[in-house]
Amino acid sequence: MASPGHEEERGRSPVVLVTGCSEGGIGHAMARAFAGAGCAVVATARSRASMRDLHGDERFLLLELDVRSDESVRRAVEDAVGEHGRVDVLVNNAGVHLVAPLAEVPMDSFHEVFDTNVYGAMRLIQAVIPQMIQRKKGTIVNVGSIAALAPGPWAGAYSASKAALHALSDTLRLELRSFGINVMTVAPGGTKSNLGSSSASKYDQIHDWKYYKKYDESLRARTDISQGPGSTPAEELAERVVALVLKRNPPAWFAYGQFSAILNLLYYAPLWFRDYFYKLVMKC
Repeated sequence: MASPGHEEERGRSPVVLVTGCSEGGIGHAMARAFAGAGCAVVATARSRASMRDLHGDERFLLLELDVRSDESVRRAVEDAVGEHGRVDVLVNNAGVHLVAPLAEVPMDSFHEVFDTNVYGAMRLIQAVIPQMIQRKKGTIVNVGSIAALAPGPWAGAYSASKAALHALSDTLRLELRSFGINVMTVAPGGTKSNLGSSSASKYDQIHDWKYYKKYDESLRARTDISQGPGSTPAEELAERVVALVLKRNPPAWFAYGQFSAILNLLYYAPLWFRDYFYKLVMKC
């Protein structure tokens, strides 16, 4: 059992709720990095078993949370506040990837992407801001994607969901600043995680294309393009993000990782150049 002095010190530590903390992902690396920085971490995932390596570590409160469920979100936030008295930092990291040509993407898969990546983040935001507004203090971190800056072929639903999250973050930053709440967008580049394997598995379930069979090789390559030899370790990204989030005035935007430079350039490039570039490299 922890000593009273330790509990008092723990009470003063920033309380951070991170979604999507399954082992092998960016959220898992962020949870560990926040804990390493002295924070009390509420690590969440759809299954507690997916966070088994965090079991038994008193720095973590492990909760099951499905961001697509209003009730699950409400219950998790209530449990977090009940345990720690507050949530100082919310990290909306939970997300799903999808590779499919937009003309043939199954609409239930399209809906799943937005329900997780966009609506899920908004559910958490609306659940935590009442106590942040009351205390006039807090930070919301939305994990978007560098892919949203210059969307290419084959992952349109995913890129669109992250672009929507970026836009929501920009509006939230303005709407919440008078309440003392910071909003930060993190846009990872190619980062080593379990994203590629989950994306490939999902692709195998839906890839019976009518019009795009000849592009199957290019489509499959898109599922794990972020997991190549040059991809950024999730731990490296997490350490940098945590250092910025815990500053007195966190930045509004942070992009880091493989492909960040090229996608930033494509963002400012003429559309004809971007289209030509993708035609060459993505074979579309």
